[in-house]
Amino acid sequence: MKTKIRYVALGCCLAAMILFSCSNTRNASNNQYKDTLDVKAMVDAHNFVFIPRYVNPMSGRRRDLGYGYELSVSKDSVISYLPFLGRGYTAPISPSDVDFDFTSTKFTYAVSTTKKGWNISIKPKDKLYVQELYFRIYDNANASLNITSMDRSSISYDGYLVQRKSPAGNKK
Repeated sequence: MKTKIRYVALGCCLAAMILFSCSNTRNASNNQYKDTLDVKAMVDAHNFVFIPRYVNPMSGRRRDLGYGYELSVSKDSVISYLPFLGRGYTAPISPSDVDFDFTSTKFTYAVSTTKKGWNISIKPKDKLYVQELYFRIYDNANASLNITSMDRSSISYDGYLVQRKSPAGNKK
């Protein structure tokens, strides 16, 4: 009888673990941009914000990201607030240089079309430690970002795109 109770208790614990591990803690969705034309318009206009959900370091496992991280792209600037988890080959001068927090105003933007979306290569010219930001963007606004750096190991992020808000809309 005791073994049956143990098996039932073990089964309940296992079922609870599976249910909680499969649930998504984020309610953010990209349903508003499921139309391919909306995503194409954002890519062509150089006007979007990449919201990462997961970070994939070169060594280590995939990790969930909380809110507050993003990479904003416009015609005149690239603004990044992304965490870095990985190996650095040189020591940063200040603690604020550990993450990929930067603003670039001089960069190249190259787009190529694929079967299911677009590939975008952004190469900042005014940030020496960042070589390339490489996006893979899909029709449903899901995207991945790979950052290649001079003094750090490569890192990738999985997330989605949203429309970038105009600065005029933020004024009161």
